[in-house]
Amino acid sequence: MSTSQARRRAVALVATAALAVPIGSSAQATPTPAPTSGIPALVDPAVDLGRHAPGPQPTWFDSIYFTSSVRANGQEFGLQVHTRILPNRGEAAYRWTLAVINKTTGWYRDHAVMVEPEDYRWSPGKLDITAPGLSWSGDVVHQSVQVETPWGSLDVQLTPTGPALNYASTGFFALADGVPNYEFALPAMRTSGTLAVDGKTHQIKGTSWLDRQWGEMPTSLVRWTWMNLAMPNGDKIAIWDTVGTGTKNSWATVLHPDGSYEVVDVEPLARGASRQWTSPATGQTYPTRWHIRIPALRSELDVRVTGNPDQEIETPDGGGYLEAAAAFTGRYDGKNVRGENYVEMTGEWKS
Repeated sequence: MSTSQARRRAVALVATAALAVPIGSSAQATPTPAPTSGIPALVDPAVDLGRHAPGPQPTWFDSIYFTSSVRANGQEFGLQVHTRILPNRGEAAYRWTLAVINKTTGWYRDHAVMVEPEDYRWSPGKLDITAPGLSWSGDVVHQSVQVETPWGSLDVQLTPTGPALNYASTGFFALADGVPNYEFALPAMRTSGTLAVDGKTHQIKGTSWLDRQWGEMPTSLVRWTWMNLAMPNGDKIAIWDTVGTGTKNSWATVLHPDGSYEVVDVEPLARGASRQWTSPATGQTYPTRWHIRIPALRSELDVRVTGNPDQEIETPDGGGYLEAAAAFTGRYDGKNVRGENYVEMTGEWKS
């Protein structure tokens, strides 16, 4: 299959899901600014940073998080702030987490908070999240985030410096086994503020990638891997690799600096996964190295977890998921590249 055929086939596969009947949510049909491809968007970051009316599914969720690569005093840190709600669930329905990795020393800590529904606010059409220990407000122009934990705090300002990335180019796709999701990112956010950890306060500067996702979580999902990659030429790449009971999907959305998109096949990540690590807390096993091939982009990338493999966040059901700082090197579109990114993994990786 030629490169152009592979690209067209991947776009057609995802576009088919995007044209399906939308799930019960308040997603907007207003196109997002900037894409020159002419592809109509099914999400609108100006509105969809706000909370959505839930669908009827028990696993319906609303999620927003950002990952950061920041520096201070000759040290490098990875950050992740995440809040998600499952309003149709009786227990552990409202939650937020903070995770910090010192990539220079290997020091790592995370903190998760369960919040009672009456103590959690996230308004429709507006980013104004407040919960005990968490404040997150702003819009597509500027955001402010404050987090307090027993072992440290974070107070940062986030300013997007480029267009939004709509997953699958429309913001709508099947996550696994035909179950659709909405998702977009603000993949280039200038980040500055203070990070207090391990008894020290750091003035930090760097970049963040914000991800906004909502819809139904497939109950048949076996595992998933998500990666975000910012290339030196300005391209932003979001990879999804999901395994359900009936489907296996491995694909990437590429946002170019001019706002145009490519949606391409990725070779299944399990083929190039290695250096497995087993969590002493949950017993779950995760790879910590990947060799990623994206034929349509003439790209082969080596990705590795950095700082410390134990970057697992435990969940209320006794399980966990890895939200790990990572780095990549390799060839992208025929050119040598390197950079920093994050890897998210959940589910069964022993086989």
